[in-house]
Amino acid sequence: MEFKITPNPDQPPPQQLGAAQPLPQRAGPPPRPAGNANAKGQAQPAADANAKAMDLLLKVEAEARQAETVGELAFLIANETMRLTRCRQVFVLQGRSDVYTVRAASSIGAVDRNAPRIRWVEAVIADLQKHKGLKSPNAFTLPAHCPPDDTEHKSFPYRFMNWQQFALRDGKVFGGMLLARETTWSEIDTLISRRLADTYAHAWAALTGERKLRRRLKIKPLLAAAAIATIALAFVPVPMTVLAPAAVSPIGPAVIAAPLDGVIDAILVNPDQRVAKGERLVQMSDVVLRNELAIAEQDVRVAQAKLMQVTQGAVSDPRLRAELAVTRSELAVASAKRDYARDMLERSDIRSPADGVAIYTDKRDWIGRPVTTGERIMEVADPSRMQLRIDVPVADAIAVAPGASVRAFLDSDPLRPAKATVVSASFEARMVEGDKLAYRIYAELEEPPQGMRLGIRGTAQIYGDRVFLGYYLFRKPIALMRQKFGL
Repeated sequence: MEFKITPNPDQPPPQQLGAAQPLPQRAGPPPRPAGNANAKGQAQPAADANAKAMDLLLKVEAEARQAETVGELAFLIANETMRLTRCRQVFVLQGRSDVYTVRAASSIGAVDRNAPRIRWVEAVIADLQKHKGLKSPNAFTLPAHCPPDDTEHKSFPYRFMNWQQFALRDGKVFGGMLLARETTWSEIDTLISRRLADTYAHAWAALTGERKLRRRLKIKPLLAAAAIATIALAFVPVPMTVLAPAAVSPIGPAVIAAPLDGVIDAILVNPDQRVAKGERLVQMSDVVLRNELAIAEQDVRVAQAKLMQVTQGAVSDPRLRAELAVTRSELAVASAKRDYARDMLERSDIRSPADGVAIYTDKRDWIGRPVTTGERIMEVADPSRMQLRIDVPVADAIAVAPGASVRAFLDSDPLRPAKATVVSASFEARMVEGDKLAYRIYAELEEPPQGMRLGIRGTAQIYGDRVFLGYYLFRKPIALMRQKFGL
């Protein structure tokens, strides 16, 4: 290679040694170089272009900080970044520490997560994270980081990619943008994209909050730990329990039932009143019974008079002697009717069969009410002998055997549960209060709390066999699915 030195036209040629030197003359201003006008004309458009680029950069940064929602910011990133970095398409991604999803893309109003290209971009970012990480910018050329046997990159028109991360102040990456174009990335374009990424990250963190973004970074490990703990807890054995309404009821009460068909005339004791054996409890209407007794007694007198007449006449009259047996039978029938009428009259006056307390609803519910034979009116029970009566709805029924534990939370003292043991359980469900089918269970109280009395209500918790916690929690949904769908 030859190097030639071109003399400067403004500088005079060197003089030979010993030559006569002309006297210096005063000269005017030096002439301007001929190329200055052209250089100035070329520098002016370049300065204008730089000023416009700077104005555009400041405008995009201002719009990013003025975004009101994350969705609006993601749309701005996807569509305004192309004007500054000379890229052809931008994909905005957001995610956690290991899964990043496309939030927005250039020229797309709404992202379809099932679109092949969107899934391909997410797979590329996942591979980039696996091999090089996402904590620093990364420029690569397709098909680098494409999934095996991938064909999507062949139809993608831009080969040169540039990853710019969105990070918090402590370095935690919560997202980023993937820039694509058809030419290699220059240093100046990479610097501009990095500055924009920092601006976008700051605006994103201001909208969402750094604490929330940090929590999102750790949500999957927490979910995994919670899922493992939940699965482990599902196999923890726990006692099968059920809650059901309960009431304190007497043991072996004496049932006071209507001895005959009639109308109740009066209730002689108050509810929960102590009564003694033989004390009058209920008085039924006895007008008809007293009249029947009077008629029966009159019939007995007639039969007795007739028997006396026949007996006296039978001494002399053989015909009357034959009627003697019939007359005696008529007297026996009349006496029996009288005794029956007297007995029914006595039954209308109902008395207590034992000492205890009278248990029934209200006097006004019974006075003047017609009753049939055997209809329950009240009970007389010993207040010192109490048990729990529990009505378990059919939908909540569990396998309960005699000896199962029970805890009763009574309304009068809910802070001190009463302990009891199951004595018996009904084989078939029956209608209870509220027109509901329920299984009736009786439980014997171990130590009745102080102040407990008959009739107090509450809620009982019955303990059955031990089952897995998962079955305990999902027993009802499983039963419902089997009933509805036969699964």
